[in-house]
Amino acid sequence: MKIPFWKKQNNDGDDAKRDGGFAERVAEFFSAEPQKEKILRREDFAGAGDAYYATVSARYKIAQRVFSLLLVLFLLISIFANIRDITYGNFFYFVRDFGNAVDIESTNYETLAYDVYQNQNFSLYRGGIAAVSPTNVSVYTATGRRTLKSRSDYVVPYAVCSDKYLLVYDMSGTTFSLYNSFSKVYTETFENAITDAAISNSGVFAVVSSSAEYKSVISVYNKNIKITGKYSKDLYALDVAIDADGERMAVLYYGIGDGRGATTVRVYDISQRKDDGREPDEDRILAEKVLPYEFPLACSFLEKGRIAVMTDGSATVFDDLYNVYDEVRYNGEISAVHTDASGAAIALKTGALNDVNKIIAFDSQGDILYNDIVRESANQIGVCGKYVFIKSDTGALRVDSASGEEEKYECQSGKLLVYDEETAIVCAESKAVYIKFNG
Repeated sequence: MKIPFWKKQNNDGDDAKRDGGFAERVAEFFSAEPQKEKILRREDFAGAGDAYYATVSARYKIAQRVFSLLLVLFLLISIFANIRDITYGNFFYFVRDFGNAVDIESTNYETLAYDVYQNQNFSLYRGGIAAVSPTNVSVYTATGRRTLKSRSDYVVPYAVCSDKYLLVYDMSGTTFSLYNSFSKVYTETFENAITDAAISNSGVFAVVSSSAEYKSVISVYNKNIKITGKYSKDLYALDVAIDADGERMAVLYYGIGDGRGATTVRVYDISQRKDDGREPDEDRILAEKVLPYEFPLACSFLEKGRIAVMTDGSATVFDDLYNVYDEVRYNGEISAVHTDASGAAIALKTGALNDVNKIIAFDSQGDILYNDIVRESANQIGVCGKYVFIKSDTGALRVDSASGEEEKYECQSGKLLVYDEETAIVCAESKAVYIKFNG
């Protein structure tokens, strides 16, 4: 008859263990010698010559116990450190958003169809596409699955995106809204018109408006969508950028003084550090540069803390100490301009029919990537890696900056989005076409 386990005799000296203190039992639990003795006492374990293997087995057993304990401690510390973020809503978002990550890896780079709306604006969002119109905001994954369809009321909508949020604002209105992959999470209406906005991958974002006293008021929000500061100035803020960590903000101001126009580049510390004793609302200016006789176009943060600034007269990269790292001056009619974390580029028309353009491009570190002539029209431009992407009247062109080789595909008219070094997306009214260039 089988003896129940609770009546079995303890042959391993468990009674002796119970007589010892807690500390002794813990020490014995993580000691290899008792485990080695248990292995050697087994009847099916040959004693001669197997002491070495018993020692190795005991050490592996102790290592397993140690790693298991560390895993439990890590889970407990993680839970307590992030207890405020462990909510039903966040868990629901994780489950809903898991499918989007799968779609990014399974995209087939062909076409993506969407509803037709007038005056749609498109932007890349988390490997898919965000399509915003005066009446609708939609988010599509890379495989064409729509995860968000939200009613909206905009006149001239525009979208800026990060890895976390999609921010949509009305360039002729006073309202902006924040979305994730499947729902609207926040909306706000200002007293005056919104003219620009920027958002970083950290979740920190800024919205540009004005007031009765100032020509520009920049409202900055942290990743928890709480306003952390307002930056007012009696100049027009025409573009704003935030670094990836959400700690610095670059603003391109424009004003007319002494009968001449000038661009003012101002960099703010927008972090919430208080070690300098200042309040979050107080202007913490890190640098200010004035570019006389130039009109601001766009700016962005690059790698190594550098900043790209594009005006109608120069393309300038400032280093992390806000000194000029590189600069290219030019004049002429501008066909296209673009700046983001991947780099900065501008196209200058040199042909009478817009069929020849000079392209000046910087890479993600602010180094000159390309400075040469392209015999194509240039309606839009972008940079990724070592390549310059151009949307012409008849197609999409990719220029290899190292070799100068050009590769072109005919395609529909629409918004050019640079997906990666080998892929561009052209978004028309009813569908987006993925253009796969040669590797």
